[in-house]
Amino acid sequence: MKRLSAGRQRPGSVARVRPGQASQGKAHAATELADLHDGQRLTLAKYLAWPEDDRFMELIDGVLYMSPSHADWHQDIGSRLHSLLDRWTLAHALGRVWQDLDVILCENPAIVYRPDIVYLAKQHMKRNRNHRIYGPPDLCVEILSPSDRPSVVLKKHEHYARFGVPWYWEITGGPSSPWRIVEYQLSAQRQYQVQQEKTGQEWFEPGVFPGLVFRLDKLAAGEFKAAVKGKAKRLV
Repeated sequence: MKRLSAGRQRPGSVARVRPGQASQGKAHAATELADLHDGQRLTLAKYLAWPEDDRFMELIDGVLYMSPSHADWHQDIGSRLHSLLDRWTLAHALGRVWQDLDVILCENPAIVYRPDIVYLAKQHMKRNRNHRIYGPPDLCVEILSPSDRPSVVLKKHEHYARFGVPWYWEITGGPSSPWRIVEYQLSAQRQYQVQQEKTGQEWFEPGVFPGLVFRLDKLAAGEFKAAVKGKAKRLV
């Protein structure tokens, strides 16, 4: 989901304030900001130019979807998985891995997602423009929470496939349920096929990162040495 920080502007956005009208412009922006609501229709241009706040926002077919901030356990597993994937991709010069980065799949009607983790291979780096990804990344990772709306989760699955994201992971679990990771690969017909499904206690070797082997439960607990084996041992 889109996570915004109070008092800052989105990277690449431009504030449009007439000379001598700074205070009025701020007041107007604050009024507009208060008017944002779940289900509102927005163009891509307005979404990208919107002043930042502390809400999570995505656009699905031009409709704004908002959700509360992620729980601490969600942030913990996200940051630890990002750290592992980032070390692996940098060590092997594969590309870049980010957290909470806008992925713009379609401009009209606007489809903008913010996966928990996103990977872009070095041969596709031109898609990274103005601190956003325009077009399909090479991997999207969604860490699902109980509060996630099933309709939104389904839409993401469909859109990632339709717009050509070759690899997609769905991670479930948390403090009160066991961890599980499902890896999908895009077929020639633009449909996802399950390549593997692992529990948190099982070793997982992603198809997109051959040689990287890890266990989700140990990684979620911050036990990096116990979470990996093989070549990844050198990275932790």
